[in-house]
Amino acid sequence: MFKKLVFTLALGLSLYASNLSVSNSAIMGQTEVFGDSQITPITRDIKGELTIENSLESIRGNIYFKTITLISDKKDRDKNMYKLLNVDKFETISFDIKNIIKNEINYDISGVLTLNGISKDIIVKSDISEEKSNILLNGKFSFNLTDFNLEPPSMLFLKVRDQIDITYKIYLKR
Repeated sequence: MFKKLVFTLALGLSLYASNLSVSNSAIMGQTEVFGDSQITPITRDIKGELTIENSLESIRGNIYFKTITLISDKKDRDKNMYKLLNVDKFETISFDIKNIIKNEINYDISGVLTLNGISKDIIVKSDISEEKSNILLNGKFSFNLTDFNLEPPSMLFLKVRDQIDITYKIYLKR
């Protein structure tokens, strides 16, 4: 009887999700000013509230960062970026992972991207690998500023491109 109880408890505990922590990660945005140069802000201050059950496809949860941690190589431009992104009103940008499906080449991650207080369903193509207790989400996706009620800024004859290309490497630890 005691052996059955211990086995049942052990089995039950293995069915629960394990927490994942984010470490040494980076998210970089890239756009350009037509007629000028590229803008490539990056953040390494990424947080997460993520879980995994038994497979990589079972990863669920939220990846987020404070918008003010996005930094490019030009501080003056960063001030304009923070103003555009309404950092005083919307402090974080987040991606809530809802579903992961393995495809022929990599993984499709379905989730909700929240920016400027607006949430949009998106699907992100990602390479996902696991070595020992470390998981790497590595990929890229694009969105338009106007999809989140953000108007690409312009000054004189220079205008920022509407499309933002995101590249990410998210390291998770079991």
